[in-house]
Amino acid sequence: MVDLKKIEDLTTSWTKYDIVQMVNIIANNEIDEYKTGAKYINQSVFKSVLGIDDIDDTLPEYWVKIYDYPQQVRLFAMIAALFTHQKNLRLFSEFSKGNMTGVLTMQPGDKHFTNLRSLLVEGGATEKLYRRKDKVPYDFSKLFEIGEIGKFVKEVIEERLRRVKFSEKEVESDFYQIAIDLGFVDALSLSDVQFINWTNGEGISRALLELEENEITYEKFGKIKGLKVKQWLSQWDDIPNFDTKNRERPKPYFVIFNIPAMLLKRLYGVHQRNRSVGDIDDQFSQRKFSEDRSREIEKFVQGGFPWSTISEAQRESESYKNLKMPGWLPTSIIANVLVEGSIRKGKTINQENVIQITELDDTIVELKLPSEIWSDKWLPEVPPIEIIDGQHRIKAFDYISRLDGNYELPVVSFVNLDFTWQAYLFYTINIKPKRINTSLAYDLIPLLRIQDWLEHDANGPEIYRKVRAQELTEILWKHPLSPWFKRINMLGDAGLSKEAPVSQNAYINSIISSFVKKWEGKIGGLYGAELHEGAEDVILWDKEAQGAFLIFVWQKILRAVKICKQEWALKLRESGDYHSSGRNDLDLAFTHQNSFFATDQGVRSILFIFNDMSFCGIDDLKLNEIYFENDADKYSQESVIEIMLQRLKEEIPLNEFLNIISEEITNNFDWRTSSEFDSSIPEQDIIRQNQNQFKGSSGYREMRRQLLKVLSLSTREFTNKIGSKTKISDIAQTVREKLSLY
Repeated sequence: MVDLKKIEDLTTSWTKYDIVQMVNIIANNEIDEYKTGAKYINQSVFKSVLGIDDIDDTLPEYWVKIYDYPQQVRLFAMIAALFTHQKNLRLFSEFSKGNMTGVLTMQPGDKHFTNLRSLLVEGGATEKLYRRKDKVPYDFSKLFEIGEIGKFVKEVIEERLRRVKFSEKEVESDFYQIAIDLGFVDALSLSDVQFINWTNGEGISRALLELEENEITYEKFGKIKGLKVKQWLSQWDDIPNFDTKNRERPKPYFVIFNIPAMLLKRLYGVHQRNRSVGDIDDQFSQRKFSEDRSREIEKFVQGGFPWSTISEAQRESESYKNLKMPGWLPTSIIANVLVEGSIRKGKTINQENVIQITELDDTIVELKLPSEIWSDKWLPEVPPIEIIDGQHRIKAFDYISRLDGNYELPVVSFVNLDFTWQAYLFYTINIKPKRINTSLAYDLIPLLRIQDWLEHDANGPEIYRKVRAQELTEILWKHPLSPWFKRINMLGDAGLSKEAPVSQNAYINSIISSFVKKWEGKIGGLYGAELHEGAEDVILWDKEAQGAFLIFVWQKILRAVKICKQEWALKLRESGDYHSSGRNDLDLAFTHQNSFFATDQGVRSILFIFNDMSFCGIDDLKLNEIYFENDADKYSQESVIEIMLQRLKEEIPLNEFLNIISEEITNNFDWRTSSEFDSSIPEQDIIRQNQNQFKGSSGYREMRRQLLKVLSLSTREFTNKIGSKTKISDIAQTVREKLSLY
């Protein structure tokens, strides 16, 4: 007989805010800083949440693996914190409303409840507006989407049971019964079956439960009638470049149909940039998701205008009920129905996941939805519908689980519309008439960076390149991990020449000339051109990812300078006596006023070299297959970029490639400016005259030429993405040939 009373020994301090702070420590990946003593938090709380007995103990492996799921890190940390006190099992079992949700009811003056409420907010289970509310609705469903995290939670619970002296045999043989009896399952607002499946690695879809609750069945909605709208003029037949890559001839019609909002959100995939670049992204992309915007629409759906604009307290008041109106959304969602064989992010949509469209007559079509939609095993790698315009309207229903009545959305859907046409359609709907920020537009729809027809628009690519170069310069200047942190003269202040040796304008021009330049028949910019001529393929990174890569490049240069033992570096270290901006993490050979690394010439040459080498080495590096998480709706830009830098460190071929280039050009080129040499000393005057050739506009080309020559003589190789070896000299030689720089 298992003694369940042992769980009463599961306690930790819930009167201190430290228990809430643990969510942020984990989410910001700062565990090691607190383990080593660099930062401090209550040790008992720290160890209790992490599941260790001693501060020097090795962490359970799930604390490493959880960062593979950045959207769930906070929720997982929150659950680990909740499960440090047996009282929480009882409370959350009472709070539970089932279906992964619940409502916390505050007890006035109870610090434990205050911290529970804060924990739900910091964990992302409820909105920030509930931080001071007496009733706090929460939703754990995002956590349960990932089956692997279920295994982690099982390990957390097992550790808690062992902590209070449940025997190894009891934990192994009776785990599920114990977890059910003690309230772990009810506290998570799961059914017993859901808990067992999830902790065995099977994800749970909240959307399926919502279909059941709203009586959206396959029998009712498995087949949907649509109206075929013919829209094609004969003069469009001579539009250039039909049937080239990403520009397949569109069908001469689109389809209009209506569908329950709850069903549409089960079917679609928005190719957007804020949640992840590449995670659900391909060639096309929506505008960045704004939670505030969707929340606003959700309130509008529930009560129309002006009810949606008043405060929560006013909405709950009887005196404001007369403000409630219908929240109609009559404007069509613009979508694209994929056909069998469609590829997104290297994944092909399976036949069983495709929406079958049958023409019943010349006007009416029937859309037959996959029956698997109504199965909890339906987790398609490629959703059958992608949204071109209207994601905020659809995502508003993420915050609604039950609708009393019918709420359908009108959809205008194209069929198998190619990427270039999607980009064009989004542009003509959103950007041309509304003048959305051009830089943002090119983030959202990468193909727009390279469209010839946009070159004739005043709001076109040239403006994008200038704006983007300024944004990237600002990222390099303001991110603490950047070697250029606070070292770019953003205001042109002459008094900052030592601390900030390169002007903002010079940096912007250098980026325009390198990373964001368009294809010119030779080498394009990694961020502003197609990777292969005529292929309409572009790197999908947004500005945070682009900025992270530039920071990463400069980190590699700084690393190479720090370990450099060449005469030029040693002499600069001997003659210098300061670090820029008071920083001691740099190196005098890098920051010295007579180092090219602290000049416009050096900056532009570095950007040239790394852009050109990366561009010509794209097939070996597969940079276009590196995907980044970008939870800009949850984290600051600084944190997002830090996560991206960590992601870049995981790319072994890229690290080898950048390290070799950095070390070769650092060790085999003299980075001292002519000002470092005394013209009265013959030996130095010879070097001074040589360094003078890098001055002026012609100096950019000459330094670029000499650095490429250094790399073309390298004997070093890196392991490329397919596992074979690539010579740095081969890529450098390709660059030299394309640019005629010998």
